[in-house]
Amino acid sequence: MNRGILRIGWLLVVMALPVAVRSQIPATTLAWDSLFQEFSVPAGQRYQPFTFSVTNVSRAEVVVTQVLTSCGCTVARLPAQPWRLPPGGSGTIEGAMDLAGKFGILLKTLTVVSSAGDQILSVKINIPAPRQSDPEEMLRVRNQEIAAADRQAVFRNDCARCHLAPAYGRQGRALYGAVCGLCHDAAHRASMVPDLRTVNTNNDPQIWRAFIQHGKAGTLMPAFGEDDGGPLDDAQVDSLVRYLNGDFQKSGATTTMAPPSGPRPPLTGSTP
Repeated sequence: MNRGILRIGWLLVVMALPVAVRSQIPATTLAWDSLFQEFSVPAGQRYQPFTFSVTNVSRAEVVVTQVLTSCGCTVARLPAQPWRLPPGGSGTIEGAMDLAGKFGILLKTLTVVSSAGDQILSVKINIPAPRQSDPEEMLRVRNQEIAAADRQAVFRNDCARCHLAPAYGRQGRALYGAVCGLCHDAAHRASMVPDLRTVNTNNDPQIWRAFIQHGKAGTLMPAFGEDDGGPLDDAQVDSLVRYLNGDFQKSGATTTMAPPSGPRPPLTGSTP
């Protein structure tokens, strides 16, 4: 085998390793529910959450100062920073991995840095590749990846035929069926797209309006309002809000929808 390729392979392995670990946290100090977690997810799933639980089984306080991840697609959060665990104290480290555009086996690490030493936690995720024999499924996965990179991409190029053009001249129920139901009522709805009939907005029209006009960062939901680069004028947005908060039938279990917060992302990225 070419030595240059070998050198590059070893370099990639080294780059994937976490920062140098000091002394390992002894099991007599912190007891973890697991040091390794494995998940198998369906193709097209956007995120995979994970949680590691830990208990201080020693007689001294342990201070966790930070948790480092092996790459930018994995994030983890401590309950507090610094996180102080008294003797007998316990808690969880929550995190998630961004799966957009990925398939195969992913192995990521978290390095927990504490006053008692460092601890490496691992997460393995198995993602099936789109079926080569199913071009429709492959196209659907690709479109989800494009929308994940740029929510407004659905209003441009070929995507506009389904997501933008049908909006013109429609309001209320007809508008919902033409542009909203296309994703939210689809028979093969993506796992990250909610069924709006199971969403509880506490009958607050402002929540519906905020999502329709501005979309929601970190999801596939684009901004439909004209001021945010979408196709709907104020009258159309109002008609959707009235329909969703009135005749739109809700059924089944409910989840809570909070208004989007934080700065709106720039309308840049990939296009279909």
